[in-house]
Amino acid sequence: TRHQVVHAECTGERDLDRFAGLGVVACMQPRHCAPEIVQQWRENVGEQRWRYAWPMRSLADRGATLAFSSDWNVAEMDPLVGLYTALTRADLDGARSWVPEECVDLATALRAYTWGSAYSVYAEEDRGDLRVGSYADLAVFSADLFAMEPRELLEAQVDLTMVGGQIVHRTM
Repeated sequence: TRHQVVHAECTGERDLDRFAGLGVVACMQPRHCAPEIVQQWRENVGEQRWRYAWPMRSLADRGATLAFSSDWNVAEMDPLVGLYTALTRADLDGARSWVPEECVDLATALRAYTWGSAYSVYAEEDRGDLRVGSYADLAVFSADLFAMEPRELLEAQVDLTMVGGQIVHRTM
């Protein structure tokens, strides 16, 4: 695998530029920074360091490669829950958001879950995006994710899943 920091949960200000500069992939699990999951972590780390917790936007803005995952069984495997959390850093009922200035947009989050993760393990030549020569691993959702409010992502469904060009799940 490429050089990476897995569970890039808490950095320092000077480390943010170093990820892109050194070509280190920041592997993160967006769901970990949801208020209902991160409570004990916040208490242990202390409020003075919260600003650098899961610095998704700061790293992306500096050109670092992000690779997102769920880290099952710590958090849900559902990628829509992970996308929602990357966009909001909120709990599932939307009542609280934590360090919202580090939220990313949907395009950034999708790229991190797909191409960024493939890139982190030298698999970007045939995985992580849709193009001729790729494996055609994809999911088709019940609605246009880009037309939704973040909260609506939690209601979307996967209608079709292909792995290696073969349909492995279909509801439509």
